[in-house]
Amino acid sequence: MIEEQGRVVTVEEGAVWVETIRKTTCSSCSARNGCGQHLAEKYKSSKTHSYIRAANETGSTIKEHDEVVIGIPEDSLMKASMVVYLLPLLSMMAGLWLGSFLVLGDLVTVLLALSGLAAGFVPVRMLGQKASELCRVQVLKVTPRQLDEPELVPMRPWVA
Repeated sequence: MIEEQGRVVTVEEGAVWVETIRKTTCSSCSARNGCGQHLAEKYKSSKTHSYIRAANETGSTIKEHDEVVIGIPEDSLMKASMVVYLLPLLSMMAGLWLGSFLVLGDLVTVLLALSGLAAGFVPVRMLGQKASELCRVQVLKVTPRQLDEPELVPMRPWVA
């Protein structure tokens, strides 16, 4: 299970919106000087929070400002990634193979490969709803919010 901690910002029927802090591992990576991702992180906007909709299947009552741990099953994430990334690449490779097999020339082969890539996104779009259900984010643990003001507890008078 891939887990992330966050704070509830909105509660809906059967789901919550969770604010998480974006984390980057660029500072601990040895290849950061030659990496495009590090350069993009360096010049990105100052937005440091992400908002994720998570299903509340725990049965517990969740309120705004509660701390929660959300998670995605690893196998579900792998299956959804295979659909989203592998299907267009396989269709592009099929277009490339078809153009090479028919010996139509380089330009036509490239156009067939690009049309295969575009055609590969059609089933991804159609399967997108199923993939989003497959890779559904769930609330795993709830930590109730801390009170801003100390709670007054009635005390008995001290008797000597």
